This record gives sequence, structure tokens and C-alpha cells, in this order.
Amino acid sequence: MEPGESGGAPRGLDEAWPLVGRDSLVGRGVAALAATARTVLLYGPSGIGKTRVMQAVTERLGDDDWCVLTASGNTALSAVPLGALAPVLAGDPVAMVTAAGDPIALYAAASAAVREVAAGRRTILAVDDVSAVDSVSVALIAQLVESGVLRLIGTVRESDPVPEGLLPVAAAGDAVRLDIAPLDVDEVSELLTRVLGGPIAHRDAVELHAVSHGNPLFLRELAIGAADAGSLVSAHGLWQLVGEPVGTPALRDLIRARLRVLGDDERDTVERLALCEPLAFDEFGRPGAPEALARLEMRGLIRVDESGARMRVGLAHPHYAAAVRDSIPRLRSVSLLLEQADLIAARPMTPADELRVAIWRLDAGRPSDAGVLARSASLARLAHDRRTAERLAAAAVAAGADDAAALLLHGELLWSLGRAEDALAVLARAEERAVADGDPPELLAAIGAARADVFGGDPLGSARGLELLESLEDALPGQSATIALSKAVLLVNLEYAHDALAHVESAAAVAGDSTFEQAVLDLSRAMPLVTLGRDAEAIAAAERAVRFAKGDQSVLVPRRAELALAHVLIAADRLDDARATVIESLHDAIRHDDALTARLDEFMMGRILWQLGRLDAAARWFRDTVGGAELHGPKSLREFARCFLAIVAAEQGDVARARELRAQVIEGLDEDNSVTALADAWIAVGEGRPDAAAATILARVDVIEQRGAVSVAAGLLHHLVRFGSRAHARTAAERLARLAAASDSPAVRRRLAHATAEAAADAAGLRAVGAEWESIGHLLYAAEAYASAGQPARAAGHGREATADLQRAASLAAACEGARTPLLRFSDGAEPLTPREREIASLAAQGLSSNEIATRLFLSPRTVNNHLQSTYAKLGIRGRHELRA
Repeated sequence: MEPGESGGAPRGLDEAWPLVGRDSLVGRGVAALAATARTVLLYGPSGIGKTRVMQAVTERLGDDDWCVLTASGNTALSAVPLGALAPVLAGDPVAMVTAAGDPIALYAAASAAVREVAAGRRTILAVDDVSAVDSVSVALIAQLVESGVLRLIGTVRESDPVPEGLLPVAAAGDAVRLDIAPLDVDEVSELLTRVLGGPIAHRDAVELHAVSHGNPLFLRELAIGAADAGSLVSAHGLWQLVGEPVGTPALRDLIRARLRVLGDDERDTVERLALCEPLAFDEFGRPGAPEALARLEMRGLIRVDESGARMRVGLAHPHYAAAVRDSIPRLRSVSLLLEQADLIAARPMTPADELRVAIWRLDAGRPSDAGVLARSASLARLAHDRRTAERLAAAAVAAGADDAAALLLHGELLWSLGRAEDALAVLARAEERAVADGDPPELLAAIGAARADVFGGDPLGSARGLELLESLEDALPGQSATIALSKAVLLVNLEYAHDALAHVESAAAVAGDSTFEQAVLDLSRAMPLVTLGRDAEAIAAAERAVRFAKGDQSVLVPRRAELALAHVLIAADRLDDARATVIESLHDAIRHDDALTARLDEFMMGRILWQLGRLDAAARWFRDTVGGAELHGPKSLREFARCFLAIVAAEQGDVARARELRAQVIEGLDEDNSVTALADAWIAVGEGRPDAAAATILARVDVIEQRGAVSVAAGLLHHLVRFGSRAHARTAAERLARLAAASDSPAVRRRLAHATAEAAADAAGLRAVGAEWESIGHLLYAAEAYASAGQPARAAGHGREATADLQRAASLAAACEGARTPLLRFSDGAEPLTPREREIASLAAQGLSSNEIATRLFLSPRTVNNHLQSTYAKLGIRGRHELRA
């Protein structure tokens, strides 16, 4: 499939899915049974994978020459004596059932049958769903286990008791209980990637994990349902959701079958929760509801939350709600929604209650009046539920709230969901209404700032946004603070750091001293400050803004403040802190359908991993950014991510791929952009044109240095050092010295130290720089510094030091996922790794076991270990701990 081409439906969904994330459980089960355990029971809800784990254990035991017998419980046969065990142990099941009335004869016949089948081998009996096994079979199994004739592994359904006859062996000291937990996000991502045959966007893995609760059966049915509905598609080599994940009819039937046994009171309660959850315990008006809730809790169908002031109840799984909603007739649904709305509205309502009532009435097709809908939309936005807020805002406008304020709210919400064109259309209408209605200048300024923000999301739109804001300055002289802060954002985008900070300070001069206003100023200052190389001030300002945003009743969205903090942490080389901040922001954005923030977070993750030297991982995040921006915007991030993908490809030595990616970037972006300049420079290096690459970098530095973009200029000059020419390194050192003199940034000084040592071929200096880069996690830069140190050390006759430097460089480079940069020139004394050795070493450096690496790469564990031993020999290290170090 060509890059950018969309693929068809995934091919592997209907096949058997691999077992992921259960290696430790399988290993524990095998080890226990191979040692002293006579019984292993696997516990967990339906669909969690108990049977698959049990099969994996018995397969491993079978490979070790155990005799494996299998049986399963069946509710329909639970009243039939020996209904489960007779087919397993008897050539004539009818005769064995007939003998069931004589326990002694039955045991003798069964033990003889096992010994005959086992032929001297150890025997394991695997029983699926032991709770549904008939009582005679249960008693016989317990006898066979207690007498040592066989060992037992079985699965136990959630909320079902272990049969009484098995309690003696299940409670024995040599019994082992294994609880099967849901898959985590990474395991869901790995499972889907293996099934789909290609990576899935992280945001969609998170969403599918959330709606499936990590249950493999639910996940399978959701993925098949999404594929069948055309909402799971491949674009740019990345699988993505383009609509809501919906389950298959099989999943809905599975859930409905579980709910079919409910009584009238229980079904009424479940239906209300499906439409209105969560509900407080005292918000069920139907007689018999408390008793119904108690029974539902015992069945595991509802969850009770006592963390707040009032006990709240919800369905145990989101797909219960979907399955129930689909089965409720429309008139019944309308009746329940309106009945529940009236019940809440009849009491004194909090703002949250008013929001719930507005949503329920809207769902029932009987929307509240325009004013209530508009207020509810604002409340939903304050609760950071943008999708619900946008729906309410659209309903408010449709109901007659067509004033400029309501339209502004709707436009801002559309933009936060990534719908730029729709947002601009609504904001244009808001401006028309504001002018026509003679609205106050504050509202006009807010509308203009929102439009400029949307323009800034276009690859070439920042200049257009600035033009708009400058026209507003003339028309609305009293709104200078609002306009100045909006201009500062766009000026930072264009790397005019001096001007951006000047606009923030001009706004600060007229701002009030409220904590909210000061937090907004801190947020606005952080980006220009770090661009100017004033790292400490930038970090302090961003951290103050985040603290305010996370406070009670804050109207600042924490994840947006965290984005600014992450940006300054990246510029300051504090990448571990930046990664933790971005992950928190990203998962919060995914939970709240905040497409804009999610895309920015994805891009930030790519930047972080790229600077850490994790090139393949960085490329995955940049591909996520491209795919998401293509579907949901903003388009500017799509172009920047494409540039970084080109840089990564060039750093990995794939110049053709780098050129291909660079050609996909829209025309005109290279006229005033540092990222495109860096991509062009790395491509030139890969083509053997280092002087052209240096000229590109220096020309760009000449431009942005005048604008005060110290941190950006320092980063570009450091790349010049990495191009492999000492003459270019000397030039970079001279320019970096000037930047360092005007900055207090440790990040700038660190790059100056690297350039100075490289220019002077100072082995000791390069070794010190390498150690510093390594200490803060920049493994590729560290590898390059050590590799450079090895050359002058060898030239000076310090062979032992040179070998140590080059081996250290090789070890670090192994964790950099295919990096092939000019400074990574290994001598004959440090034999280069093969591509497969690099791949395996990289995974091992990340902490994966040999079995996990073998599974991921479709190799045997022995092959993985052979490659690792070869790698250790080449790098002169003794094992994994040094590889990770």
C-alpha cells in the first residue's frame, strides 16, 4: 500500500486472536503444576481470557509430555450425573453413568481409565467453567485430585461459587488461585497491532481499552463491529477509528442474554441507568428499586461509587448501557427520560442537576428552552465534556439562542473538537451578530481572538491570524490586553520571541491582580520565555499555571496548561518530566474527546522520544499525529509531523524515504519555518552534501536569532555539530557562545559544550558531554559524543580508552532504534551490529524479556538469545543490565 493510501477492512479480525499480556500467568500456572500444586483455578469475568490462559498452560504441559484431559461445565447438563466427566474418561459413557450410584466402583473405574490413558505420564485435567459441572463429576474430580491420580486446572466464572465438592482441594495449601486481570492500554495496543497487521493510533487504543474495559472478548467484538461499520480504517499505514466503536450483534446478544433473567424491577432499574447513569441512590422513584439495586450489585451488573457526598450507581460496563438502550422501544425511552428529568427538576437543583435534566430532555426530543440549553452547554464545558457541550450549544442555537455569545461558545467548542471549518463559519456569524446587535467590544475582541486561534491551526495561518488581530487593535483600542495575548501565541508560532513577550507584558500592565488573570499571564509568558532561553522563569510560570488550573473551580483546563509546561520542559531538556506531563494530558484529552489537545500531545510525545533517541517510537507518535490531524485537524501539526518523520528517516539513513516524506509537506511552509529547514538539512547530509546542510541551518539561525528564538537557534546549531564536520562544529560553537551569553539556559550551555569539544577533537570533553547527555536520557546525542571521543583518543594512541568509548557508543546506539547519523562511525575495534541485532538489542534495552521479544518478532527465544550474546560480544558488555544502562 502506498503511503497515504487508505486500506480496506482488516483481514485478521475473524481469525483466532493471539494471547497477549498473559505470559506471567501462564508461567505461574505451569510452574505451580510442575512443582507441588495439585489444583490451579483461574478466576475472572466472562470474556477476560480464562479459557485461553488455561489452554496455554495445558499446551506447555503437553509439550513436556503431560497427558492432558479436557472437560467443560454445561448448565444444561449440570443435572445429569457424570455429564461432564463421563465423555472424558469412559469409552462407554452410558455404562459409566449407570455405575454412578456406587462411589467406590466409580472411583476405581475412573482412576483405572486415567492410568490407561496416561500410560505413565503425569496427568492434568482442564475443566472449563467448573461452577457448571454436575455434582457427581465434581465429587469424582476431587477424589482423583486428592488421591494424586491427576492434577486439576479449571476456570471459575465471576460471581459463581466454587462447587462445594471442590472446596477441599480448592482451599488446600497446595492450591493456587490465579486472577485474570483486564488488559492494560499497552497490551490492548499490542494485541490490536498484531491482529490488524499494523499499528493502531494510540488515542484509539486508549478509547477501545476504555470501552472494552480491557476485556479481550469485548475488544474483539468491538473491533469487528467497527470494521464492519467502516469506522476502523487504515490511512498512512496507521489504523484509526473514524467513528464511535460499536459492538457486533454477537456482543449485544451476549449482554442481553445475561440481562434476560432480570425481573421487572431490575429491568426498570437497568433501563434507567442505561439512559441516565450515573444516578444517586435516592434518584430511583419506582417502588422496589432499593431491593432491585441490591440484587443487581450481587450479580455484578452495577457499580456503586461512594467517593462523593452521595452514593452513585452506574452500570458495570459501558456496553451494558449500549445493549440495553438498543433494546428499549423509543416511546419507552422517551417516557423514562422525561420521568427521570421531572423527578430531578421537582427538587432543588444544582447546576450539575440542571445540566443532566437538559441532556435527558434533549435525548427525549423535548429540549429545554434556549436559555437553559445555553447555560447547560457552558456547564458542560466547565466540566470539560466538550462533545456534550457542543451538542447542547448547537441545540441552543437551533432553539433560538442565535446571539453572538451563544455562537462564540459554539464556535470555540467546534474548534476544540478539531472542526476548524465549521468553527470559522460559526465564528463569522457570531461576529456579524455582534456588530448588528451592537454588542460590547469585549465580545467582539473575544470572537476575533477565537478566529485567530483557529487560523493558527492552519499550516500557513498564523500570519493571517496576526493580520486579523492587528485590524482589531485599530477597531477596538480598549481591548488591547485580550488582543495582545492572542498575538503572543501566534508570534511564538512564528518564533518572534521578543515580540511575543512584549505583547504579554503589555497585557500584564493593564491586567488585574486576580489569581485567574495572573494564571493566564503565566501561561502566556511560559512559551516566549523558554524560546528566549530563560528556562527557569518559563518552567516556574508554567508550573504556577498548572497548579491554578488543577485547583477547585478553575476555568482553565488543566490539560491545556500541561501542554505549555511540557513544551518548556522539552526545551529545557527535562524529558522524563515532559513525558509524564504529556501522558497525563493525553489520556485526559482522550477521555473528554478533546481532539485538539490530544493531537498536540501526540506531537509532543513524538518530540520527546525523538530527543531521547527513540527513533522508531518517535516515528509512531508522529504518524499518529499525521493520521489524526488528517481526520480531525489541526492541519499545521500534520505538516510539522511530516517534517519530523523526514528527519527521523534521514537520521536512520533512509534518505529516499526522507525525501518522499518531505515532498508531502504543503508548498509554502518552508518560506519561514525552522522544522522544514532542519528536515532539508538532514536530507542534504544524507545525500552527502554537508556544506549545503550547514548553509541551510545557518541561514535559518540568522533569521530567528534576530527574533530572540534562542532555544530554537541553539537546537539548530547543535544539529550542525552532529553533521560530522569539525569546521562546521567550530562555526556552531562560535554562534552558540553568543547565544549562551544572552541566556541562562543549561540546555544552551550543554549544546555549546558539545560543539566546543567536537570542534577541538577533545576526547575528554566529548566523554564528559556524552556522560551528561546520557544522564538526562538523550541517548543518541550521548552515543554520538562517545563515538566522537573514540576517534581522537585512538589518534593519540590511547587504545584502551578509544575502545571503551566506541563500545559505549555502540551500546547506547543499540537503544536508538536504527540511528545511522554521521558521528556514529564505529572503528574496526567496535564491530557494527546487524539490523536484526540492533532491533533485538533495542527491545531488550526497553526491558522486554527474550520470550516477549520472540513473540513480537516471530522468532524463537533461542534465536533471540543467540543474537543478544552476539551483541554483548560486539559491544564488550556482559548482559542486559549494561545494555539498558
